[in-house]
Amino acid sequence: MSIVKSTVVAFAAAAIAGTIGLSDSASAAKKVSFEKAWKLCKAELDKDKVPQTTTSNERFIRGGACMKKYGYEF
Repeated sequence: MSIVKSTVVAFAAAAIAGTIGLSDSASAAKKVSFEKAWKLCKAELDKDKVPQTTTSNERFIRGGACMKKYGYEF
């Protein structure tokens, strides 16, 4: 590999690693208890008036995304 190619590859790898490291530290700063995250997400969904029916896939998906924002996965 030429010096230019190896420099570009090394720079790209460092940029990706830096981005992943920043996102992990940002999500760790938002960590709240499961119960608090549940209440915050439920309030957010209620405020946005997402329907709460038995077939509401949108509420489930948006609720899961909200919980993931606080560090909990379903």
